[in-house]
Amino acid sequence: MTIAAIIAEFNPFHNGHKLLIDEVRRQTGADSIIALMSGDYVQRGVPAVTNRQVRAEMALLNGVDVVLSYPTRYATASAESFAAHAVRLISRLNCVDILAFGSECGDSERLASAAAVLAEESDDYRERLREGLRAGLSFPKARAEALPAYADILDGPNNILGIEYIKAIMREKSSLRPFTIARQGSSHLDDTSVHALSSAAAVRRALASGHRIPGLEQALPANAFRILLDDIGRYGLTSENDFSLLLADRIWRLDSAHILKLFADVNHDLAQAILKKRVHFRDFADFADRLKNKSLTRTHINRALLHLVLDIRKETEESDNLYAHVLGFRKESEALLGVIKDNCSLPFVTGQAKARELLTGEAQKLFLEEVRVSNLYETVRARKAREEMRSVLSEPIIVVD
Repeated sequence: MTIAAIIAEFNPFHNGHKLLIDEVRRQTGADSIIALMSGDYVQRGVPAVTNRQVRAEMALLNGVDVVLSYPTRYATASAESFAAHAVRLISRLNCVDILAFGSECGDSERLASAAAVLAEESDDYRERLREGLRAGLSFPKARAEALPAYADILDGPNNILGIEYIKAIMREKSSLRPFTIARQGSSHLDDTSVHALSSAAAVRRALASGHRIPGLEQALPANAFRILLDDIGRYGLTSENDFSLLLADRIWRLDSAHILKLFADVNHDLAQAILKKRVHFRDFADFADRLKNKSLTRTHINRALLHLVLDIRKETEESDNLYAHVLGFRKESEALLGVIKDNCSLPFVTGQAKARELLTGEAQKLFLEEVRVSNLYETVRARKAREEMRSVLSEPIIVVD
């Protein structure tokens, strides 16, 4: 049996995701596909537009065999940390052969070449990088200038993430084989064009406009489109501004740069800027805009602010806290769960209610953190729908026929 894995957000699931899944099966001959999916918050430092169960169901209906949950602490980390922990988790399933992903260049060998250079971090590269950072460049721009031979591929966000996956495979000494296909349709950054292969950003923008955009229905598989419309008709779209009052409370309670710097992605300069500009606070998105500068990307700032809201603090040391948490599976692929359980060297979680008993130590801490931040997300959704909140501990595993 050949098993491929993809790392995804499905925010929301669209035709580009379906194309990746279909092409991975066709080009690699994979018998099964496991998706490691971000929970209720995503790497851009914002909440997902709809919850993890909805997004997992859409994926299972469109070719994914098993969906595992990727904990928020790592799903909302920098690209390097996001990739490193995801690769470690997938590698320790001990049954996955291929790590598949989309990229702008579609060239696994070129991405691997860039990854090897970045993994080595030569003295010359480090000095060039420091020069760029001292000149006020953001880290992505400084890195591209430090490696002019790879500047073209370091300009693509999916390329960058692919390089980080391959770096992580190298450093983990994992047997995973990286496989990429060229991204088709709109760019990852194109949030305006709505058509059959629109980006997730374009789909989110169209949904947020509050009225039906021509062509939107073509951008998602029909079953995913119906599920998404039903869900947002009940709960609306979840956005960072739904967490604005929580953020305001945080930035007024945490009254020193020293304390702010304890939180993930908050450095000294950003902490000082938060304290200086909090008097101008209007909402989450506006505050992130006010904090943006030449050396910090908007995504970095979003992640930092989200970590303040969610009380996610820097890890003081590397911990062995990962676990494999099954969100859902296709009924015809149930045997794959047994393969994962029999081979993985991680705690294997199916029913959430029993997870607190199954998990111990650092893994239990990470799980309880995930329960807390997901319950916060569900509380926000329930409030918007004027419903009683339901704890994620009562979530059933999704089974798709």
